Amino acid sequence: MERTSLLQCLHAIQNPILLDGGYWRLGHKLFILTAKGLITVDCRVYDPILGPIEYSEKHCRMIMEIAVEFDSLEENRDLDPDEKLFLFNKGKPAVQYWAFQPKDDAALDEYAFSSEKSDIECAFINHYLGDEIEAWDSMDDKSLARWTGKIEKHGCTKG
Repeated sequence: MERTSLLQCLHAIQNPILLDGGYWRLGHKLFILTAKGLITVDCRVYDPILGPIEYSEKHCRMIMEIAVEFDSLEENRDLDPDEKLFLFNKGKPAVQYWAFQPKDDAALDEYAFSSEKSDIECAFINHYLGDEIEAWDSMDDKSLARWTGKIEKHGCTKG
């Protein structure tokens, strides 16, 4: 594909696309592709997208019993962070949830929490849309072809 066709394809992205770059060196890389260009999010300290978070009815009863031993979930050292998040958001047993953690050590009310993974991906995208964008026009042909290929490989559409 020639440069003009590659740029046309990338500039035609109607809604931002989130691609998981996996774990790399010291952190987790995620990419947001927009019509303007590429946003690279390198999470070195924490994983911003958590899930699935799912507990059985038995496990839910157990963590609820542990939760009442403390005045607040934040102070509770006996529950895992995912368990606190689940209780804080009134999660239901046997339902898979996902969460977006906007920063390391975020307070429970700062997370986005949903049974719809797409809601969490949107929260992530919206949080980082204002970050630095590497313009498609500034990339070499090889990079443009690689990103166009990733869109096609992951079945991402332009809308």
